[in-house]
Amino acid sequence: MVTSLRIASSEAAKPIEGYLAPDHEQEWLMSGVDPEIIRRNVRSLRDTDFDPFTHEASYPIAELLNWKVTRFGQQARESVRGWWVSGIDPLNHWQRMEWGRFKPDADTPIVDRTKSKPAKYLSPSLGKGSSRLILLDVPMRIWQKVAERFEIEIAGATNFWEWVWRNNLPIVLTEGEKKAGCLLSLGYAAIALPGIFSGYRRETRQLIAELGHFATAQRTVHICFDHETKPRTLQNIFLATSRLGQLLTNAGCQVKVIALPGAEKGVDDFIVARGHAAFAKLYESAVELEFWQASKLWSLTYTPSLTLDQPYLGDLSYPDSGLVCIKSAKGTGKTTALQGLIKTATDASGTAKAERKVLVITHRIQLGKAICQSIGIDWITDALNSENPGSYGLCIDSLHPNSRIRFNAAEWEGAIVILDEVEQVLWHALNSATCYNQRVRILETLRELIETVLATDGLVIAQDADLSDVSIDYLRGLAETPVTPWVVVNQWKPEISWSVSLYDTKNPAPLIDRMESVLKTGAVFVCVDSQKVRGRWSSKNLETYLRLQFSEKRILRIDSETVSDPDHAAYHIAERINDVIGDYDIVLATPTIGTGVSIDVRNHFKGVFGIFQGVTPDSESRQALARVREPVPRYIWAAHFGPGKIGNGSCNYRDVAQSATKSVQYNIALLKDIDFDLDEQSNPIALRTWAKMAARVNASLWRYRREFRNGLLLEGHTVTLVTDDLTKMFGQLPITDQMVAQLKTGVLKIPGFEFLEARHDLKVCDRIAQVISAIRTRNQTAEAIAVSDSPEITPAEYYELKEQAEQTVQKRYSKRKHELKRKYNVETITPEIKLKDDDGWYTQLRLYYYLTRNPEYVRLHDMQEIEDHLERGDGKISIQDVKLLTAQVEALRSLKILEFLKPGEKILATDDLVQFVATTALECRDDMKALFSFTVTEKLAPIAIVQTLLGKIGVKLTCTGRAVAPDGRRGGLRIYKYFPPQDDRDSILAEWEKQDLAMLQTLMEVTGCNDFSEMDEWIEQSA
Repeated sequence: MVTSLRIASSEAAKPIEGYLAPDHEQEWLMSGVDPEIIRRNVRSLRDTDFDPFTHEASYPIAELLNWKVTRFGQQARESVRGWWVSGIDPLNHWQRMEWGRFKPDADTPIVDRTKSKPAKYLSPSLGKGSSRLILLDVPMRIWQKVAERFEIEIAGATNFWEWVWRNNLPIVLTEGEKKAGCLLSLGYAAIALPGIFSGYRRETRQLIAELGHFATAQRTVHICFDHETKPRTLQNIFLATSRLGQLLTNAGCQVKVIALPGAEKGVDDFIVARGHAAFAKLYESAVELEFWQASKLWSLTYTPSLTLDQPYLGDLSYPDSGLVCIKSAKGTGKTTALQGLIKTATDASGTAKAERKVLVITHRIQLGKAICQSIGIDWITDALNSENPGSYGLCIDSLHPNSRIRFNAAEWEGAIVILDEVEQVLWHALNSATCYNQRVRILETLRELIETVLATDGLVIAQDADLSDVSIDYLRGLAETPVTPWVVVNQWKPEISWSVSLYDTKNPAPLIDRMESVLKTGAVFVCVDSQKVRGRWSSKNLETYLRLQFSEKRILRIDSETVSDPDHAAYHIAERINDVIGDYDIVLATPTIGTGVSIDVRNHFKGVFGIFQGVTPDSESRQALARVREPVPRYIWAAHFGPGKIGNGSCNYRDVAQSATKSVQYNIALLKDIDFDLDEQSNPIALRTWAKMAARVNASLWRYRREFRNGLLLEGHTVTLVTDDLTKMFGQLPITDQMVAQLKTGVLKIPGFEFLEARHDLKVCDRIAQVISAIRTRNQTAEAIAVSDSPEITPAEYYELKEQAEQTVQKRYSKRKHELKRKYNVETITPEIKLKDDDGWYTQLRLYYYLTRNPEYVRLHDMQEIEDHLERGDGKISIQDVKLLTAQVEALRSLKILEFLKPGEKILATDDLVQFVATTALECRDDMKALFSFTVTEKLAPIAIVQTLLGKIGVKLTCTGRAVAPDGRRGGLRIYKYFPPQDDRDSILAEWEKQDLAMLQTLMEVTGCNDFSEMDEWIEQSA
């Protein structure tokens, strides 16, 4: 970035000289530009002018564009005509800039020789890297508009742009002078770039000098480029916006992106067509750069081979071979459209392609079974009972040679492979815990499968309502040879919209109150994204509450436990859901039944409710709400932000990938005796795809409720915000007691809002929240006792149980108990251990152990961890799965965290140790984020940084009082002390140490070394 120049206050710039033709003025007026802005900055030009007195010829266009006159040729030719625009120069005391832009008239074109077509705009030919920007001069009337918008006084300033610069006002960057003029006319400080890539120098990756001058700390910069539909242009806009935005961010600016919705191309077209208020909404709803980047990862820019606009796909003429990608909304019959293709492929009396094997790959068992039933092939469990399994469906978890099916990609030559809900299938393969142990083999088998099928004239069909470039790029990257996908885009969107009440409240208690009201009129369907009892508003806890409140109601809970329990009514319900769901008054469903399952019963449910904590992205949660096809009212509560962020939590996929890689690199560097090449032994395509999908998830979870609402509006639903926040309803208007009273009684209504107290008694809502909390505590305790008391099982029984799809409650408890015993290496699992483990105690305790014990233990652990990953992956690893601890332990040691673990010592926020930790953490903020997923900012208090780091090892400092203030009064600095935790950790850590000491001694006996430093030398000598 160019350092801002400190320029003294300047006089107003002189208006541009010359004649302005009416047609040129009209062109600018049609873009919504104020007439005086036009007259101050634009003039008309011809290629040849004659002085009326001397009769000498001049060539103004050539002179301004720095052309030689001979470029016009010596022979007579038709006159070139057009308009010229130039603005203010921030690097020359805010005076008129000599550089500008020329637009030839359409009927007197100038051919761009490099592109062999008429040039739309021309800039002075001053050599590579000479482009500048345009700051249009504005009259006082427009200046006053800007001042009023941002509530900043002009206070005697004489130059508008210097005033903008000095007051650090927000600016808008757009492509083109007419667009900037239109925005300035509305009172926005808009700067025109001559092109989307013109804000920085590509060679040096630095902002151009004029823009660098405005790139001051804390300035808000909005980037507003055109709406485009061409794939190549879209990619360029993404690249240009990302690079420009990152350079501005690096300079300290707060960058936001205004995304034009279309169909109007430029912002001036949008404003002229839709009005000032429409743009004001876009401006206010502009998203931060990283959120915009993540949202673009959902886009599909491949040129469609077939474009449809119909409620059902119907019969598609699929190609015989290649990669087919289908994007079509929920409920448009993507599975049904496959039936004819599959029948022909599996029918021996069909065409030459008859008896082709068909493989369906999904991410959820219930969804997969429903698809297989629809197209007439077996699910994997049935295929296993066949002597010669042919076509079947399976979960991607089983797509590897070690699964029960012993999957072999070579057996699928020429086959049809269907990846249904491909976005979620790939995300499941790349990130889910259930794929952890076999992830590398699953991804490698998927690569072999896609490569084999495409190389043998087979057909791969990838379909999803939210199909994006990310999935298509990944599948293409798996193919051995380049493949051009056959893309079908069905643009049809459901015409039936929902009436949605979105609860903007601290918890879902008012929503539960509303549910009780709706239950009086009929049945309800309830979507939740949390199942386990530790989740306050989980399906289990809600079921307990509703059974207590409505003992006479028939309740069905559908989650991963009940659908696999032969003793439960929800067992294997996906295949028969429409046959049985009408027998229940309340249906509680988690994401286990998955997208693609359609609930088509009519006149049964009176409302669909959703309680979403942010465990799943908002797109998946909205899909869950759409399972009930009938357009009954929707009532939704969504958390402000979700807890399940991926990797380092960033919305920038490069940042996510680099952070994961950096963490592994740090640890490998510390484990000197590991023979490991990260580049050779990992999959960059898989890592990049994981990072892109992770960034999308993170973007959703950071602003979960807001993104949820935006998604509903984009789908065409009517959303009413139920809130008690009066500022959201009235803005900054004065609010009287009478207005509040009228809101409560319903006399006063605000479009798009519903006052919370108009329908809900807040005391009743508080009681609901208290009862739910008590139920959670009771259920957690009961489950912990049940796990503690469950029968013991052997390791062999445990592994057999893990492979079983059908599991009773008792089997699950025994399995959980066995897992806890193995994790903590103890003979007895108490209810307390189970409860603490639910809260993440194991991760904290393990880091505490390695920090407070022999440093060689953590190296021993990480060496074994790497070896385990390499063994499972046949010599390769999946970077996102590698969680090594050596670097974390060394970082905590360097930060002197152990010095806080001294019982009884007083600690103040001003202590040197506290200040050292805070300062060091701030200086190493990137490393802190990579190692601990902890974002350190200047706003965090030093003691808060210390407490966060202590929390990573499961301990804390306790405030015991306040010191005496310097003036002798009470209320000085808080006094903190460390009190050792009173839990079972000492006995657990002792067992861990016995185990590690035995392993270390065995290792030393084998090598003849006394410590790791000696073993490093032994390894080098052995090599």
